[in-house]
Amino acid sequence: MNRLKLAGITICLSLIIHHSLVAQQRPSFHFTTTKNWINDPNGLVYSNGEYHLFYQYNPFGIGWGHMSWAHAVSKDLVLWEHLPVAIMEDTVMIFSGSCVVDKNNTSGLFKKEGDQNLVAIYTAQHTNKETQAIAYSEDFGRTFTKYSGNPVLDLNKKDFRDPKVFWYEKQKKWIMVVSLPTEFQVRFYGSANLMKWNLLGEFGNQGNIDKIWECPDLFELPIIGEPGKTKWVLLISGAHPKKDFVGMQYYIGNFDGNAFTNDNLANEVLWLDYGKDFYAAVTYNNISASDGRRIAIGWMNNWAYAGNIPATEWRGSMNFPRELTLKKFHDGYRLIQQPVAEIKKHRKEEIHMQDIDFPGANATLVTTWISDNSYELEIKIALNNAEDVSLQILKGKQCFTSVGYNKKDARMYVDRQMSGNTSFSPHFASLDKAQLKCINGVVTLHILVDKTLVEVFGNDGIAVISSQVFPNEENLGIQLFSKGGEARIISFNGWKIE
Repeated sequence: MNRLKLAGITICLSLIIHHSLVAQQRPSFHFTTTKNWINDPNGLVYSNGEYHLFYQYNPFGIGWGHMSWAHAVSKDLVLWEHLPVAIMEDTVMIFSGSCVVDKNNTSGLFKKEGDQNLVAIYTAQHTNKETQAIAYSEDFGRTFTKYSGNPVLDLNKKDFRDPKVFWYEKQKKWIMVVSLPTEFQVRFYGSANLMKWNLLGEFGNQGNIDKIWECPDLFELPIIGEPGKTKWVLLISGAHPKKDFVGMQYYIGNFDGNAFTNDNLANEVLWLDYGKDFYAAVTYNNISASDGRRIAIGWMNNWAYAGNIPATEWRGSMNFPRELTLKKFHDGYRLIQQPVAEIKKHRKEEIHMQDIDFPGANATLVTTWISDNSYELEIKIALNNAEDVSLQILKGKQCFTSVGYNKKDARMYVDRQMSGNTSFSPHFASLDKAQLKCINGVVTLHILVDKTLVEVFGNDGIAVISSQVFPNEENLGIQLFSKGGEARIISFNGWKIE
């Protein structure tokens, strides 16, 4: 047990971490490509013991363009194997979409049935319109053949994209949810064979319509504490709580095989992430019933500055995979997000402290805990009479990123205004806040730090903030501050992540 009790108003608890910084730091446990530009995750599907991650990729440079589907696979969502580009741009760019396992060969495109049969459903970006097309693979996604009858859905619209397709077991049919971005609408189509699609219903002009709607996803979730009961969740990428940026919102309701109905008022907005760097997230298809998890991956970047972030050979990262669950609160059902449990298998060099009172002056603990800045923290803090508690991470002489909680505002926050290199874009430096209520005077922060990426999950994932940062100094450290009064660290757990 570690106990400190000092007099005063503000203290700082320090864990010194030595690290040699390079010009462009590659994250250790978040996905990045080996080279070039990436954006939206596509085609998330589980098959033959592998999690497939396809994603928007420029094979020719570190800027957006020549969109194709690159490909990686993982056994555990942490360690990834890079594979050759799966679907290459030809006369059209290959925009976002999804992937399904056509194990029963409903499409008739395959020689036999089985998990090796993958069908990618994507948007073909023409000069003056967007259509939906398919490609199929008989070798677990290693190679794809574009369907000779493409497009499979064409409304002759300039903006019509990002199909998410899944099998709807209750009615034995494929469902496609696809976006009409400038009309703030998604449409639902049904098919028996993935090639002929019939309009079923539509949903739109609810929640936030400040920016276009794209990258929709629709899925059913069981409710924690209500056995046998489920709700449907609709994800939309578009606006952000701060209007100059893009972000994600979600809707809770019901889907009857034809249309989605929203449980909440039409003008109510539920944000998925309050940070600037979580966009275009979609969830995995075909995760086995024995697992039953709903796992999402997003693009950890923002179009407000994506093309300008510091880069030499590669540009862009994915958020760490999250498990989504649903829980009822006094104001309704809400999504809960947590890093997938597989991260625990990559923990090492644990540090543990508990019962630390800090009302004091310049209390410092020094440790040689880890040798680089890829780590995970779980901190439970009793606020007592403190007004604000903050953790300065990735800290050097002139830079730090603050992760904290303000009791008066009842908000957790990530402040990257002093995080290092912010000059590459006037939109980058920011203070992001998420509403988060204390639970009996206690707040819990679960923090992933990975070189230039920070993800914070408040109170077991009821609120999340995701942020890129670009620290520019060596000898990075951690310092914990209490302002305005006494607080207590109930527990402080940390792990280096391989």
